[in-house]
Amino acid sequence: MLTRALLAGAAILAFASSALAQTYPTRNIEIIVPYGPGGSTDIIGRIVAQKLQERFGQTVVVLNRPGASGTLGLTTAMRASPDGYTLLNSYTAEAVVVPQMSKTHKYSLADDFEPIAITGLVPVVLMVSKNVKANTLQEFIAEVQANPGKFTFGGGHGSPPHVMGAWMNKLRNLNVQHVPYRGGAQGINDVVGGHIDMFYGGVAAGKAAIDNGGVRPIAVTGDTRSSVLPNIPTFKEAGVPEFDLASWNVMLAPKGTPADIVAIIRKETLAALDDPKTRDALAKQGVEKSGTQDVRAFLATERAAFGRAVRELGLQMGE
Repeated sequence: MLTRALLAGAAILAFASSALAQTYPTRNIEIIVPYGPGGSTDIIGRIVAQKLQERFGQTVVVLNRPGASGTLGLTTAMRASPDGYTLLNSYTAEAVVVPQMSKTHKYSLADDFEPIAITGLVPVVLMVSKNVKANTLQEFIAEVQANPGKFTFGGGHGSPPHVMGAWMNKLRNLNVQHVPYRGGAQGINDVVGGHIDMFYGGVAAGKAAIDNGGVRPIAVTGDTRSSVLPNIPTFKEAGVPEFDLASWNVMLAPKGTPADIVAIIRKETLAALDDPKTRDALAKQGVEKSGTQDVRAFLATERAAFGRAVRELGLQMGE
C-alpha cells in the first residue's frame, strides 16, 4: 500500500510539473545579477534578458544585488522559490573562486543550482591609468619591478581581477597592492580617475573607457586577440604564457526547479544566445560565445583552474 501511495504521489507531482511547464511563463521573470550596473555580468544579463523577454512574451527584469564578492546575489537566488521565475547570471568569482577561498561560504554551483547555459566568455584586459608610463606588457613588468609597492590594482575580494592581479604578482615577482572593489565598473572608473593604477577587467566593462582613452590597454587574456581590441596582444603573445585564467558568465536556476521548466528555460536561453542580434550585441562588447554548453563540465574545469591559483597564492576569506 505504501509503495502504491508513493508512486501515486510521484505521478501527481510529475503531472503538476508538466502542467506548469505547459503554461510557463505566466508572469515576470527576474534575473539576479550579483553586481552593480555597468560591469560585464550586468551587460550580459541585460542583453540576454531583452531577448528572453521577446521570446517568452513576458517581462524579464534584471535585479542588481551587489555585495559580499557576489555571494549576496547568489545566496538570494539560491533561496528563491524554485519555480523558474528567478534566475541567476553568475560570474566567475562567486561561481568557483569564493567557495574555494572562503571559510563561511561553502557551496557548489553544480550541486546547489540547475545549470541553464554559459551566457558568455569575457576576455580580461589589463588596463592601466595615466600614472603608468608603460605601453607594452614587458615595459609594464619592468616599470612595476623598478617601483615595488608603488602601484595598486583593484578587484573585489575573490574576484578574477583580484586573483589575476595576485597571480601576475607571483608569476613575475611584482609588488602591486590590492585595493578591494565591489564591481568592475567602479574599479575601471577609478583607474580613469587615477585613484588606482590598474585593473584586470572584462573587455565588456572596460571597452568604453578604452575607446575614449580613459585607460590604456596592455594585454588581453585568451588564446587569440579580442575581436574588439585587435591591436592589443594576448598575454601569451606578450611573453607571459602562464597567465591563462579566464572570466565568464553562466545562467542558473535554483535547485529543485522542475526539470520541464529548466528544459524550457535552457532551450529559450540557447536560442536567445544564437540569435544574430544577441550575438552581435554581445560581440560589440567583446563577449565571446562558448564552444560548449556542458555547464557542469565547464564549471568543474574552471573550478580546478582557479583552485590551483588560490592554493598557490594562499588566498583566504573570512578569517
